[in-house]
Amino acid sequence: MHSSRHHSHGEGRSPADLRAAAFIDARFLRWLARLDDADGTGGAAPAREGLNDLLQQSLGRADLRCRLLRVYWYAEADDQATCDDQTLRVLPSGDADGAALVRHMAADLQALAASGRIDVALLGSDDDRLAPVVEAAKLAGLTVCLLADERALTMPRLLQQDPNWARLLREADRRVVVRSNDLAQALLQGAGAPRSSAPRDEELEGVVQGWWQGLPSEDQEALRDELPGLRGLPPEVDRELLLRCKNVFNRGLSFPEKRMLREYARRISLGEALATTRDVGSANPVPDDARMPVSE
Repeated sequence: MHSSRHHSHGEGRSPADLRAAAFIDARFLRWLARLDDADGTGGAAPAREGLNDLLQQSLGRADLRCRLLRVYWYAEADDQATCDDQTLRVLPSGDADGAALVRHMAADLQALAASGRIDVALLGSDDDRLAPVVEAAKLAGLTVCLLADERALTMPRLLQQDPNWARLLREADRRVVVRSNDLAQALLQGAGAPRSSAPRDEELEGVVQGWWQGLPSEDQEALRDELPGLRGLPPEVDRELLLRCKNVFNRGLSFPEKRMLREYARRISLGEALATTRDVGSANPVPDDARMPVSE
């Protein structure tokens, strides 16, 4: 991978003139948005229409004042979407190990770096085989960024939980952090048909299970210790769960649904059986005055 000296590091351009391209693995983005959790999404294919705006905003928050020219989207199948400033790369069938993804992403990045058409490359992947690609792009004069969620803000913890991904993130010039909820909201806009207006108990349970499984163990322990002294849920937890449900069901929850959601959250956090909630919940509900008021 090489680049002419004239274009190295965006010479002769103001920060506002710097140009960027994003190289996004669709499977990684689903995982980053936690759409593969047991959250009731039903495996709906992510919608790409709002992706460019979200990535552009995320670059700005990372203090990278550049213009996103194009997003390269690497997926296992053609989603039939037509999106401005995006290029679809359909991976060959059977690419379970991601080798074709790494090869295609590296080729596209090399071609753009060699032509001097971009100054910033944003990669969305956790495949550590991309480490030499990142290094080569940096040597070619590009600013290389990697997309991550909030876990990248606590790198020592991530090094313990997911060392391969953490090491890849450390190779980048910047880590562009996007909230999982914001990403899920962008990817679920227009994805699939509207869901039923009345989520089933198991669907609400799935949202809570997905949230709980995504929490670091330290946060789980802290919440488990905190809940017995509270009458409801911590405000930040309540907001997180309500937003997840809104993303999944495409609407806000009714008051009875919120009560059930919060009951599931408390029981899962405290390690109690959810069957008890279903069997006796209607006969012995948690009193309304024990619920934290939450604005719609």
